[in-house]
Amino acid sequence: MYTTKGLRSGKRCLVLLMLLPCAIASAHELTDELSLDGVLSGALQCQNLLDDGTADDTCRGAVPLQPALTYRSTKHDRLFLKLGFAAGNGLNVITPFNLPSWGADLNNEVININGSGRNYLLELWYEHVFHIKQRNQLGITVGIIDAAAYLDQNRYANDEYTQFMNAALSNAPNAFFPSYDPGIAAEWLIHNWTIAAVIMEAHQETSDETFHYYGLQAGYRFDTPLGPGNYRVVFNRESDFRASRIDSSDSNNFLVISIDQQLGDTLGVFARIGSRVDDEPINYKAIYSGGLDFRGKSWGRALDNIGLGIAYLQGGGTALDRTTLTECYYRLVMNPYVAMTADTHFMQDRYGTAADVEGVIYSLRTTLNF
Repeated sequence: MYTTKGLRSGKRCLVLLMLLPCAIASAHELTDELSLDGVLSGALQCQNLLDDGTADDTCRGAVPLQPALTYRSTKHDRLFLKLGFAAGNGLNVITPFNLPSWGADLNNEVININGSGRNYLLELWYEHVFHIKQRNQLGITVGIIDAAAYLDQNRYANDEYTQFMNAALSNAPNAFFPSYDPGIAAEWLIHNWTIAAVIMEAHQETSDETFHYYGLQAGYRFDTPLGPGNYRVVFNRESDFRASRIDSSDSNNFLVISIDQQLGDTLGVFARIGSRVDDEPINYKAIYSGGLDFRGKSWGRALDNIGLGIAYLQGGGTALDRTTLTECYYRLVMNPYVAMTADTHFMQDRYGTAADVEGVIYSLRTTLNF
């Protein structure tokens, strides 16, 4: 039975979903140097639990808004500001599943961000690009940054607003990519190679302390007759990291491979394989995920797409043995700015000494990119 409170919340979110397409806008060039863009999204999610007696079948909604300003003083320099606002937390705070069903920055993520005491300010950074020669340039960024903007990208599984909603498919959840903390990033593009490095002083999620984060990625783009493919290897190191409030500070090291490959005009494939390279306890030691992307050209809707994804996450020495999930979505593009997505995913958490949790989550999401 769905709870009355959940249904009321779902109805309010459904009204917002219906109103979003009316707010069509495009990226605004405010001046020659200053531009405004961003994303406004809303989702209604309902969970149907199949094997858990501690939570209810219920519906919840959430609406995040992320406007961004870019100031380009020269063609080599830019200053970037992104704010984050959100109404509601969706199912993320009430679901019994270990992973959030929507990996977006919802209300809990934009208030007291990472325990820093800062609200709403997600990113604020300055970038300078050194053009060495044709197809050879180096960009240096300093400020409040998001590590996932430089590491673990994937063409088909990297955007929780337009692609898969579950955190296991938008990034590798066993490799912690800190967001919205001070740091330095470097990105070197040389021919078909991309080398990225990130250093951050990130806030612990489980205490008031900080830890040191280092990330390095090497990526190569293959241009084939069927289409481009991207092959990336990411290594993360976190020192003085706490997995929980009772754990001591340890190193936290991961290796992740992220692949996406276009196969003609209508099909794309992706995969992520990642493993921890030390033995400290953590929720997940390894991830194996992959899937398919079908473009709508084959059924006369060239801008639409269907995404199918599956993930297996191996437990890392805690009470959680493993998590498995499958997710599929259909994205209906209404115009260049607005799209609606119907999404379903099945999740299952297996525990060694506690009751297992499994169920289905149904979602309806509308996203406006402006």
